[in-house]
Amino acid sequence: MLAQFRMPALAITIGAAAAVVPVLSLVAPAQAAAAGHGGNGPTGAHTRALSVSNPVFAGYQANVAAGSATSSAAQYKLPKLSCTSAARAITPVAGVAVNNFATFSAAFVFVGCSSGKAVYFPALVINGTQTHFTTTNLAAGDAIKVSTKVTTTGTTVQVTDVTKAITKKLTGPGASANAAYAGDSDWVTSTNKLLGVPKFGTLTFTHCTVDGKTLASAHPTKIQRVNSSNVVQVATGALSRAGTTFATHFKHS
Repeated sequence: MLAQFRMPALAITIGAAAAVVPVLSLVAPAQAAAAGHGGNGPTGAHTRALSVSNPVFAGYQANVAAGSATSSAAQYKLPKLSCTSAARAITPVAGVAVNNFATFSAAFVFVGCSSGKAVYFPALVINGTQTHFTTTNLAAGDAIKVSTKVTTTGTTVQVTDVTKAITKKLTGPGASANAAYAGDSDWVTSTNKLLGVPKFGTLTFTHCTVDGKTLASAHPTKIQRVNSSNVVQVATGALSRAGTTFATHFKHS
């Protein structure tokens, strides 16, 4: 069985405000390098013209009216990884932070290196409770759709591998939404170690929406991932003119 644990919250100062990043994780099988997902995104980052750094996320986040019906969706192709013996992973995700940023719901794919081999599998989170489909083997080049929908009465999360015609979907209790996000999130081990970033090249997110409208219309914050030495690990590109597409770029493990 998977065992749940909670990592200490990370506080990130943005101007005069602090953004709290509660990282929830699970212990997963050896196939996933004995790791768990922290894919709650940057939770709490303010929107508008800000561009900030974060230790666990690269992408875009938009705050929403507390308790509003909120959805986040995106599409991408799974990148080809250049793996060494080191365990590394990211989790391309579309998610919604909920309950005053205390937890989150999300849909993502594990994209990582375990024992020198690339590993890909879908996973879903409802209000912090995670389900990993580790026996569903996806592959580089597969076209993926991820979506999360949250209302106060129900939550729906879904990952679809369009290439393989595989869909994983869960529904559960509702929550009070606070923010929607899309990008590359993190993965931590059972000993609370945050894994480094695999060499994934460029990962392009397309068809990105918040509440069915363009991501740009939600005035999101652009966020890059940095390590403890402030070295950029994953750089986030600009939103396209249409406001629905952006790329993330590997910079450092």
